[in-house]
Amino acid sequence: MTIVVLGGGIARDGNLPKHVKKRIERAWQIFKKKKGAPILVCGRYSFLYPKNQLPKKTESRAMRDYLISLGVPKKDIYLENESKDTIGNAYYAKKLYFIPRKEKKATIITSEFHLERVKFIFQKIFGKNYQLKFISLSSSLGSKEKTKVMERQKKLLEKTKAILAEMKSGDHSFLKDKLYKIKYYKEPRPDWVIKFVAAGK
Repeated sequence: MTIVVLGGGIARDGNLPKHVKKRIERAWQIFKKKKGAPILVCGRYSFLYPKNQLPKKTESRAMRDYLISLGVPKKDIYLENESKDTIGNAYYAKKLYFIPRKEKKATIITSEFHLERVKFIFQKIFGKNYQLKFISLSSSLGSKEKTKVMERQKKLLEKTKAILAEMKSGDHSFLKDKLYKIKYYKEPRPDWVIKFVAAGK
């Protein structure tokens, strides 16, 4: 079994938001109970980042550094350092880690506002041959901000379902020439969304 921690933003100075640190801390707790299960941290940085304003480090490297500070040995941490959104998290995790290592079980950690979309994406991209367990954590968002984020996630879930509608379950190769190239990735986003996912707060 591999513990998978999904990224959720990073500030330009390389600092992680509280809800991402919370995910990492849960991974550390599971790691101690599971006697050294490997941890895969996922994420480069959001595709919403302007090319001339990229963060000092990637999300996965920042998450690795935080895990090490908690006491997780570097040898037990693996980086998925290519993805720029949740669809990419699943695609690259499967392609670069799970398939090469013939790993079939994962515990995937995210936040409550992200859970439904994560479940749909990972189950669709990984398919029925994988045993996926999902853990969602409460966030420190205020009630108004949380409502806004949840509503945004519902809209994104519908768009995600449309993007993956023609993909057969488990056929991740469907995304090979589409990821970060289709119209969805060029659509304008509200300023608060850009701040939330690209600035890490």
